[in-house]
Amino acid sequence: EAVPCLVVDMDDDEFIIGRDLLATLGIDVDRQLEQLATHRDEETSGDPFSLEADEPPAERQAATDDEVRAAVELLIERALQHGFPPDKVDKLRFIVFAYDVWRLELRDDPPARVPPLEVRLKEGAQPSK
Repeated sequence: EAVPCLVVDMDDDEFIIGRDLLATLGIDVDRQLEQLATHRDEETSGDPFSLEADEPPAERQAATDDEVRAAVELLIERALQHGFPPDKVDKLRFIVFAYDVWRLELRDDPPARVPPLEVRLKEGAQPSK
């Protein structure tokens, strides 16, 4: 349905929509204001998300080593299907299993036990902050 509009070219991040256009879009401004006034809760006002969403998920069992190994093997198979050189798959497998850093889900794990990165500057390079 055609709706007459006045468009003003401005360098502004906001725009104004009138009640007629909002009503055409199915938005009842009076009803929205009424709901806002009757459901005002100081703890959640202005927050469109439930506070329960901030709760940590229920404790789950960590994945077993076999489950992680199977998931990584699946990733290796996908790499092969997408053009990874088959003659280098043994080296890839050695690299991906060299450190215990794989997870099936993000958790509150301790830092990975890997040696610190050593930065070596090329000859003539000047370090900067």
